Amino acid sequence: MYVELQNKFPQDELESDLAWLRRIKKDPSLYQKMFGTPQFKLELIQAVQRRAAIAKMAAAGATRQGKDWKAWSPAARYQEDMAREVQKSGKQPSEYAKEAYAQLLEQFDATTPVNGSVFWNGINELALMKKIDKWNSSGEIFGQLEATTAARYVNKQFVWEPGGAFANYFTSVSGKLGHAARGHVTAVCRCGLRNDSILTTTELPAMVKLMTDQIKAKKEPVITDFTIVVIEPILLPDQPYAIYTNNDLAKVSIVSPKPGKRISGRDDCNVDGQLSISNPFLQYYWAARGRRPETAAVTRIKEDLKSLITWP
Repeated sequence: MYVELQNKFPQDELESDLAWLRRIKKDPSLYQKMFGTPQFKLELIQAVQRRAAIAKMAAAGATRQGKDWKAWSPAARYQEDMAREVQKSGKQPSEYAKEAYAQLLEQFDATTPVNGSVFWNGINELALMKKIDKWNSSGEIFGQLEATTAARYVNKQFVWEPGGAFANYFTSVSGKLGHAARGHVTAVCRCGLRNDSILTTTELPAMVKLMTDQIKAKKEPVITDFTIVVIEPILLPDQPYAIYTNNDLAKVSIVSPKPGKRISGRDDCNVDGQLSISNPFLQYYWAARGRRPETAAVTRIKEDLKSLITWP
C-alpha cells in the first residue's frame, strides 16, 4: 500500500516521509483513492493477522535483536492479551511460535514483477529496502523480499535462531519468492556469494531448478536470465564491482567469513570455490540467448554502490 500511496501522491524530492504523510492526510481524495478500495480492506485484514502473529512470537519468548521483547513497544502492547490467552488455552509457548509461522506463511504473497525481482546477500538490506521503495515510487517495477512483501513487517524484529520459527519462516518465503520470479532476475552481493546465505542455499537453487525442469520439459522457462552484481569482487581486487549474467555466473566466487570476522571487505573472507552452473540444458539455453541487456535493477544498483555496503 505504501507503494500505491507513493504512486497516487508522489513525494517531493526534498520532502521528508513525515512531511509527505502530513500533506497527503489532508488531501480530500485520499479516501476515494486508497481507503475505499478492496486492496485496503485486504491489507487491513492482513495487518491484523500480522499483529496477532507477532504477539504469538513474542509470547513464545522470541526477542528483538539486541533488546528484550517486553521493552519493544508493539510487543508490550500485546503482553496482557497474550497472558490471558496463555492462561485460558493452556498452550505451550512453542505452540505460539508454530502458529505464528503458519499464519504469516499462509498470507505470504510471492507475486513478483517481470524482470524486477531483486535478491541479495552480504549488503545492507535496510539501505536496499529504502532504495527499492524510492524506485517504486515512480511506478512499481521492482520486487524484493524485505521491501515489497509481508516479510518486511517482521524483518529484524526477532533473533535469528537456526531451526526456529522465525528462521524457518524466512527460509520458506525466500524459496517461494525464488519460485515466483519471472523474466530477468537480479541479485547483488558483496565479495561473492556467502556460502551459507539464503540466496546461495535456497533462493538461487530454487530458481535454477525451476528453469532446468521447464527446459527439460521443452517449455519456455518463466525465469529467462539471471544477473549477479558483485560489489568488491574478491578475485578482482582492482574493480569496485563486477557483473555476471547467465553462463558467466560460473565465475562468481563462493566465499565464507574468516574466523571471528563479518564480511566487510575482501580481507574478511576466504574463497571456497565458484558457483556451480553445470547443467547442460541451462548452459545451452543461455548460450542460445546470447548477450542480454542490463536490467533496470542493475542500472540502479550501480548508481550508488557505496550505500549498499555502508552501515550507520
